[in-house]
Amino acid sequence: MIVSYFVLVILLVLSVPLVVCILKAPAYADYVNALNKNDFSGCKYFGLGFVLIDLLKINFKSGSVHKAREQAGVLFGRKYADFYVRVLYAQALTYTAIMLYAMLFLACLVGGTEGLLFVVLGIVSAAVIYKYYLKSYEGKIEKLNEIYMRDFPNAVSTIALLVNGGMFLRDAWKEVAYSDDAPLNMQMRTVVDDMNNGISEADAIFAFANRCSTKEIRKFATLITQAIEKGGRDLTDSLMKQADMLINEKKQLVLQQGEKASNKLMMPIAMIFIGVLVIIMVPILSNMGM
Repeated sequence: MIVSYFVLVILLVLSVPLVVCILKAPAYADYVNALNKNDFSGCKYFGLGFVLIDLLKINFKSGSVHKAREQAGVLFGRKYADFYVRVLYAQALTYTAIMLYAMLFLACLVGGTEGLLFVVLGIVSAAVIYKYYLKSYEGKIEKLNEIYMRDFPNAVSTIALLVNGGMFLRDAWKEVAYSDDAPLNMQMRTVVDDMNNGISEADAIFAFANRCSTKEIRKFATLITQAIEKGGRDLTDSLMKQADMLINEKKQLVLQQGEKASNKLMMPIAMIFIGVLVIIMVPILSNMGM
């Protein structure tokens, strides 16, 4: 009974700031409406998280936020990095607060020692959810990099063939950029726009490498910009070598992904094996007991 009263007091204490946050949430409607619902599921509730950011006075200039800002810059552009860092924390705080409050509410309904277990489970779940969403940009970047590396070798190979056939690098790049609507092609179109706006080919490609944020594309950009700065004499050879190297790396990546997939299957297989073993052994042990 004491435990139930204790949990109820905690729930009532937390209810006051939660209600205040919910009432203040509509003030951040412009922030919420600016979000893509496909990228941020449940974003209509993020107003709660934005209020909690102000309430907790989170310092977005600290070193711990720097990595999240870099990741936001890669995903959404450096111009909007600060905004999407706030969105990241708002998302994490929103789901953390909802989970914690829901588990405390269940603890009050259950009561007793079982209720205390719900409290512990709620705290652990809230911590896991908070950590998970703060790392969500990192997971998105990894998936995006895999998509880039799936298409980039073929793109470089096509550019190399076009340049070798006498086409200028700028025109060959544009030809490949507008050949598809994949994420890599969209990034390549930004390079075309940069070059049309007066930015040099070397600077535009280097900026492209920074946006894509993969070591293979950065290495490609470095070698190509060096070839351009030398007057383009070795540009065709550099492109051909890069195309061959990237195709080999793509093969290695496919093999690594195959190994990861097989490793992920080990856990379900082990669980199935244990389940089958239990089904077989329980009747045998029961008969032996008889």
